[in-house]
Amino acid sequence: MAGKINRIGTNRPSTTSRVAAAKAARAAAVDSVGGVRRAEPVDEVSRPESPASIAMKSLELDGAKAADLKVRVEANERALDDLQKVQSKAGDIADKAAEATPQAMNAAAGKVDQLLEEGVSIANRKGEEGGFLFGGDQAKEAPFEAQKDAKGKITEVSYRGSSGVDVEELGSGFSVTTDIPGENTGAAGAIGLVRDSRTGGDLFGNLISLRDNLLANEKEAIVERDIPALRKDAEHLIQHFGEVSANQMMLDTVVALVADIQTKDGQAMSTVDKLGNIQYALHRATVDNRNFIQQDSFKGVD
Repeated sequence: MAGKINRIGTNRPSTTSRVAAAKAARAAAVDSVGGVRRAEPVDEVSRPESPASIAMKSLELDGAKAADLKVRVEANERALDDLQKVQSKAGDIADKAAEATPQAMNAAAGKVDQLLEEGVSIANRKGEEGGFLFGGDQAKEAPFEAQKDAKGKITEVSYRGSSGVDVEELGSGFSVTTDIPGENTGAAGAIGLVRDSRTGGDLFGNLISLRDNLLANEKEAIVERDIPALRKDAEHLIQHFGEVSANQMMLDTVVALVADIQTKDGQAMSTVDKLGNIQYALHRATVDNRNFIQQDSFKGVD
């Protein structure tokens, strides 16, 4: 059967397993930031006017802000997890279409309608602070609006948010962007959540196409158009997971670093060791995520 997405028999791990591997790599790198070399007490850190303390103060790291932003990034990651499930279920439906009866294809179209509704709901989620997660730097209004026909089926999903993002400063040399625009059809800027002209991702448009081709019993169009398009959506989401993972690493590292700096029991690592660990952890996160994103393309045909 042609054009399977993320299936056993290809030479590439599934999207789910690749995401899990990236999260595991991130957790391992975060563990390296603090608490690894604590056997030897370091008195220098506890002396307020020591060169190490002065150097650390110069960073002016904002641990409280990092912790707040971490909540936002975790909400982004949960939404990406759920969108990946939507994409994966659509891939399952597309895979089975070539051998499905007209009745089965009609039933499958109804499932895709449900996936569309679910996807729009995910893309319109709010964060704990009350703002919409995926409107770019515009968080006051729902970024996505679904247009429906007389039968209540979604025929188009329009984006009303911005492609702009805010950069949050965490201290000297530390900044992070937690905003994700819902879409970006320009040539520069942050990658859009569900649609981006550079990656070819267009999850809602591709779900609508799959639904319509299922209803029309257009098996050839599903194999030649919808399956490759959904494959691009999988790759598109993988890039988001890589970026979110890197942001999570930055925030986890700053929070861990500030917590260790504030240790008063004389067991904190020296500033030099701590800064060495943060540099190593960020380097590992960057390398791991770059490798994660740039794995070989899907093989496409089983």
